[in-house]
Amino acid sequence: MTKIKLFKKNDVFMMIECSGHSGYADYGKDIVCASISSIVQSCMLGITKTLRIKAKIIRRDNEGYIKLELPNDISKDLLEKAQLLIMVMKDSIEDLLSGYSNYISMEVIENVY
Repeated sequence: MTKIKLFKKNDVFMMIECSGHSGYADYGKDIVCASISSIVQSCMLGITKTLRIKAKIIRRDNEGYIKLELPNDISKDLLEKAQLLIMVMKDSIEDLLSGYSNYISMEVIENVY
């Protein structure tokens, strides 16, 4: 199962963590895992490449693990734009969850910091 965690601080998404393989199908044929990966990576590329936010990223592809943490000193403007990207990612994963809930879990964790 792929586990996605979204961490919030003061009602603002500050960190994304995605771990595990979905187990829907064999490696290379797993459409659920590929969909999640595409959605999460697109969000992260939007944050780091398009918005040029210097986020902390930890990635271990062989384990199916990726984590992005927004910097605490991010400007209000960039933070708002990053929130939009994260909300699109969240909505996209919720859509996948509606059909593949045995292979994906997602939780929002409030005020972890």
